[in-house]
Amino acid sequence: MRHISLEKILWVFQKVILAMFVALLLIQAFATLDWRMEHDTPLLYYTAFLVDKYYMIPYRDFWETSMPGVLAFHYIIGKLFGYGDVAFRYVDLTLLCALLVATFVFMSRFGRLAAAWAAILFGLLYFSKGQTTSLQRDYIGIIPIAFALLCIPSQTGRTVPLWRFALVGLLFGISVLVKPHLGLGLPVVFGTLLAFRWLAQRKSSLDLLRCATVCGISLLSPVLIALFWLAVHSALAPFLYISLKYFPLYSMLTGWVENVSGSYRIFYLIEYTFKFGGYVPLLLCSFFAYYLVLVHAGTDQATVISVLCLGLCTLAYAVYPTLAGKFWEYHYMPLAYFCALSAALCLFPRRGSQLSTVRFQYAIQEALPLLVFVIAITVQLSLPRFALSLYTDLRTGPEMHAPKNGRVDEIAGWLRSKLQPGDTVQALDWTGGSIHAMLLAEAKPATQFLFDYYFYHHVSSPIIQDLRRSFMHQLRAAQPRFIIEVDTNKPWISGIDCTTSFPELREFLGSCYAVTFVGDGYLIYERIG
Repeated sequence: MRHISLEKILWVFQKVILAMFVALLLIQAFATLDWRMEHDTPLLYYTAFLVDKYYMIPYRDFWETSMPGVLAFHYIIGKLFGYGDVAFRYVDLTLLCALLVATFVFMSRFGRLAAAWAAILFGLLYFSKGQTTSLQRDYIGIIPIAFALLCIPSQTGRTVPLWRFALVGLLFGISVLVKPHLGLGLPVVFGTLLAFRWLAQRKSSLDLLRCATVCGISLLSPVLIALFWLAVHSALAPFLYISLKYFPLYSMLTGWVENVSGSYRIFYLIEYTFKFGGYVPLLLCSFFAYYLVLVHAGTDQATVISVLCLGLCTLAYAVYPTLAGKFWEYHYMPLAYFCALSAALCLFPRRGSQLSTVRFQYAIQEALPLLVFVIAITVQLSLPRFALSLYTDLRTGPEMHAPKNGRVDEIAGWLRSKLQPGDTVQALDWTGGSIHAMLLAEAKPATQFLFDYYFYHHVSSPIIQDLRRSFMHQLRAAQPRFIIEVDTNKPWISGIDCTTSFPELREFLGSCYAVTFVGDGYLIYERIG
């Protein structure tokens, strides 16, 4: 009777905790309806808007360091639903639902309880990062990867058909078009599929080659289609120039947009790699969960292979931010996703386990994994702070989420009242809010250069010198009516071979423009005459 009573208590406790977190997730999802685009997302929306409204071609007509897949994603969203905040929120929530459903389906092989927790935990992790992370590139790239996991069988004994390899390749190809190093998990998923296939049929080098060829062709298909589109629109050469010439310079900047080199950069990469973006509590919980599943005598072969797949993907995406060298919060979204799935394995039903005859031992055996999991997610989410933020969201409304503390709306409103047909605007900014304002005001940029950070790092490089000359040539030719210069809440690049000086630009502003509006941390210049 004692065992039954204790088992019943544990069952009720599990369901109550699960219900509480489901409610938390649903309330938080509702609270995000007042969120607005912030940080990188409005910049990407603006590039899509330029393609849609002004028929501008990326890389050819405007400089952009994002991959074609990101721009295509935002173009499709904007074309179908518009470029406003309402579309942004509903698309974001719809995609999150699709991702969480795919997560639940894949994780169901480990039991419905583990599947539910995996989906809930990642949803909470995503929301906990706020509106600056919503629809970021690193998050968008997770969605096809999550669907690629569904190609992995949940049982052994059946031949894995080649179409599964093709679909995995295609889905990872889409992710690679978002960010190339999102492909880190492909060898793991491919190897997992191959392991299932070879459990049901004879291994051979020819079969390995066949599977790899099918997967490789599918992987390259979306990439080649994108490159072909760029070539047709005379944008391939500019894209390759940005990717091969400029991007290596940009990749040398740290997360503080500081240019460093030598041993300092090596120590910086090592230090921040092993901080794991603050996901140490979930990583430790994941290792504990792997141990619980893999040492359990009742674990079948299919489960072991699937767990190893999750573990290797977690390790692969733990070093994913190191490849970019920035270690920004949203770069850890792939790691957060696989940590959520891995940590949820604590709830894996250990079939065939023998109930201990000692009540205390039974309690430890059955309750400890749940307690470790709950403690880990409580620490990871900083649950009291998360709840306080949620409470504030529910009480305050949309005004709390005005981008850049209202700066964006202020600039956009001013532009709407002043712009005439044919007017162009040049932003001297990066993520300070002026580009977002230009999106809201539907303003057309004056030059190829939507941002100005390119001009202030590696200034002795011939590439940057050429960019400066090209920018000034285009600016003089365009003579935009307004120039918006943002000085605060904007990342300024510093370090070796960096500067904040641009004498030619200052001379041009002084001779051809006058300040017509002074805002909080920004100036708007108007052309004289």
